[in-house]
Amino acid sequence: MSITTCILHHHIGTESSFERGLAVASDPEVYERQVAQLALDYDIIDLERLLHGPLPKRPLLMTFDDAYRSVLDAVETVLAPMGLPSVFFINPSLLKENVVSFDNTLAWATNTVGLEKLCAEIGVPIAESVGALITQTLNDRNATERAAIKDQVLRAFGPPDLSPRAPLLRPADLPRLVDLKVEIGNHTMTHISGRALKAEEMEREITTAKTELETLSGSRVRSFSVPYGHERDLTPELTNFLRDTGHVAIFLVHARANNHRPAPDVWYRTSLHNEDPGTLKTSLRLKPILRSFKHRFLG
Repeated sequence: MSITTCILHHHIGTESSFERGLAVASDPEVYERQVAQLALDYDIIDLERLLHGPLPKRPLLMTFDDAYRSVLDAVETVLAPMGLPSVFFINPSLLKENVVSFDNTLAWATNTVGLEKLCAEIGVPIAESVGALITQTLNDRNATERAAIKDQVLRAFGPPDLSPRAPLLRPADLPRLVDLKVEIGNHTMTHISGRALKAEEMEREITTAKTELETLSGSRVRSFSVPYGHERDLTPELTNFLRDTGHVAIFLVHARANNHRPAPDVWYRTSLHNEDPGTLKTSLRLKPILRSFKHRFLG
């Protein structure tokens, strides 16, 4: 039986003060070498084949999260010439001009004034890192609270110079991605943590995001990537809402093996950055099995 490996990248380019500390950047040359190695070691599949088969012997699904335009550049220069498909989970609220996400705002503030000053400004204990601040300290803040924190940070330390920021997708880029064998997926409207989603926010964060992505891309959106990728963010309420709104595939991270998935429509992914292509076999085959064993039997 074939077990599908799923990988995740975010931004294929140089990180600026808006991305530094978020662990989202991959060097383009390293990425190109990773893809070349993966194409040798695996059979690259699209979402349709993942869902309906038949699966090849060594199936691998390539995915991207967020809305970095560098992904389009990577698809055009690396994936498309090799005829390789992928899935790109996008936050439609980020497709507007001069938008800065909640995560990028906090990364910029951390890299500009320091984490201690940032935490003091928003009234929380000093976090270990900006990543921990976002995914641990503030992971239960709803959309309204996140927007208020972002505005507070920008008023206190801004306005920021946006020129170093990695460019984001524009609406016209989505049909181009579809033409290049990229299936568009839903990543919520604003990249909010699933455990923070209130019932009244799900319509905008899930349904409206799906509708906007379908309108912009001209294609059906049927998959969803859980922001931050943690299984605790895939609450029962969110899971049911996703299924009820036509999402037939849901993706976490955790870097576990997909032979013991939490549900038939849920898959684990391994997030990649600048790993040496020669180490990918271990990263994608052995380590996920060990993580799955530890999670299943040791908790």
